Amino acid sequence: MHTITSGVHRLPALLPDAINAFLVEDVLLDAGARPSTRRILRALQGTPLSAHVLPHAHADHQGASHAVCVAHEVPLWCGAADAAAVESGDLTGGLPANVVTRLQQRMWAGPAHPVARALREGDVVAGFTVLETPGHSPGHIALWREHDRVLIAGDTMNGMHLLT
Repeated sequence: MHTITSGVHRLPALLPDAINAFLVEDVLLDAGARPSTRRILRALQGTPLSAHVLPHAHADHQGASHAVCVAHEVPLWCGAADAAAVESGDLTGGLPANVVTRLQQRMWAGPAHPVARALREGDVVAGFTVLETPGHSPGHIALWREHDRVLIAGDTMNGMHLLT
């Protein structure tokens, strides 16, 4: 694990710096693509978790979610407007209907999993306030910690070309 700031650590996922998973206090934020499952579970070995949070319902973030929730016996939480997609396992809603989306769904998405808590603006997760930031997905959320001004923005910002 790589420490980002107090209480926030990046876990090794499929494509470091492109597809990330974070341990925020005792909450796993994101779970990478399905091929990251063993890597994520290995990194979390011996780490107590209270919950797993998806900032949005896309295959590159949800792939290991079911495995993590089952292995650690923790609830899955996500933005309210993404809960139906996470529970159905169909993460293609709102994405372009093209070969890339179909490949991501087939190769990166993990099994569907029940959502125990639909997160909304103002909810608190591991000392961070939930901000609803729809656009990238209907239920995209970011996490804000006021006292040290840390924002975990999810996929609202990207400073690189994803294919190169």
